[in-house]
Amino acid sequence: MKRRIVFALISVLICVGAAVWLVPYTPMPDTAEIVDVLVLHVHAGDTAEDITGQVDTNAVCELLPQIRARRLPSYHRGISEDCYQIQVVYGGKTVCFSLGEPSYAYEVTESMSPWVHKLSGSEKLLALLDKQ
Repeated sequence: MKRRIVFALISVLICVGAAVWLVPYTPMPDTAEIVDVLVLHVHAGDTAEDITGQVDTNAVCELLPQIRARRLPSYHRGISEDCYQIQVVYGGKTVCFSLGEPSYAYEVTESMSPWVHKLSGSEKLLALLDKQ
């Protein structure tokens, strides 16, 4: 009887742990701690144009909390040919959102890890940037 209870508890913990890792998170949960926003338009994968002055950064900041990211990281394969890079200083760290195909987010650190988190829900923000 005790073995069944222990087995059931372990099974529940494994299921809860797996669910936590599979449920997407919000890399930018609110806009209160945003200190700085930089928006770049990347052309042909290597030429970046600073378009921060042409973009409504308040609208960008309002749409950032709608973006979700996978908790499990994936390996970074490179920047797409035509994308937008949004760098946000938030809560003492710099988070970079690459919006294109594929869309992903990563934290900017000194070691620049190749692991990124794939994004979903960035369509509205991408449409806003395309209008500019």
